[in-house]
Amino acid sequence: MNRFVTLCVLLLSVCGLWAQTETRCIRLQGVPLEGPLDSVRTQLQSAEWTEWGQSDDGEDYYFRGKFYGLRAKLLVSISPTSKLLTSAYVSIGPYSTEAMLTKNLQFFLYKLKQEHGDFVERGCAWVYLDDFSSVKLSIVNNDNGSRDIRVLYLPMATYYKDAISMGLHGPVQEVVTENAVSEDQFMRFSQDGQLEQPDLTARQYDRYGYLVSAQMTEQEGHSDVTYTYDSQYRLIRRTLTNEAAGIRYIHEYTYNEQDEVASQSQKVFKGDECVLTLNMHNNYMTRDDQGNWTTNSLSLSYWEKGSQSQQTTVLQKRTLAYWEE
Repeated sequence: MNRFVTLCVLLLSVCGLWAQTETRCIRLQGVPLEGPLDSVRTQLQSAEWTEWGQSDDGEDYYFRGKFYGLRAKLLVSISPTSKLLTSAYVSIGPYSTEAMLTKNLQFFLYKLKQEHGDFVERGCAWVYLDDFSSVKLSIVNNDNGSRDIRVLYLPMATYYKDAISMGLHGPVQEVVTENAVSEDQFMRFSQDGQLEQPDLTARQYDRYGYLVSAQMTEQEGHSDVTYTYDSQYRLIRRTLTNEAAGIRYIHEYTYNEQDEVASQSQKVFKGDECVLTLNMHNNYMTRDDQGNWTTNSLSLSYWEKGSQSQQTTVLQKRTLAYWEE
């Protein structure tokens, strides 16, 4: 195995300049590996992976296809409760000669490096890890003396990105905010990352699990809600439009270097006239072990039609609970 290590370390250092990363979700040769099975199956089939069977419990699905041009087997596993993908396992081989194993190991590391970025050697495996994905390449010994090359893909973020798009880190379950301004005092998220808010209905998510539209139940009819993200998939605008009341709410967000919400604004329009403006700037003071703020000094200015503008500072405290990983 030392020969493999030397060859692969040299290879990774040479091809690092061409690495391209995808931060929205984990991918297998461009195919997103997260979400409902039907969506994953359709995209795998479009990439010429053929499904040939499944386990008796309906949690594992088997495919055959080409992994960077070479014949391979693919095992896709899903959660028995949510039916969302939990992992994908590519197996190539068996190899009976060391020369062919070495050659293809170098080849796959080169391809994975191009698609994902830097891999770190850990024992007899090579691992890539970011906030959204984990990719692990390893060599497995078979009973007959041959060996396989295997690549394990693990999503590291929840499929639904409701919590992530709010700037939250880790498997957040509940958030309670003292002195909440323009936000809910209490929020709860499912283990899949979806905000549990009964009056937010008719939700539409994109293939990466980001909310793009919904309806909000109001005292007078409902509001249509749309969400806009920047190139890094950070929420930059949330718009609520209530046609019955003739009111439109526009929430906009900016971010600091840590991808935390630095400032936000809310404007309320009655027809085409702005009748209320709220501007807020965050000064985070403390954070928990997951990197989520727990104390914030919020500076805000408030203006309402017919009144003078007002400024104040609000000290916010936040308590977070997490799902067990």
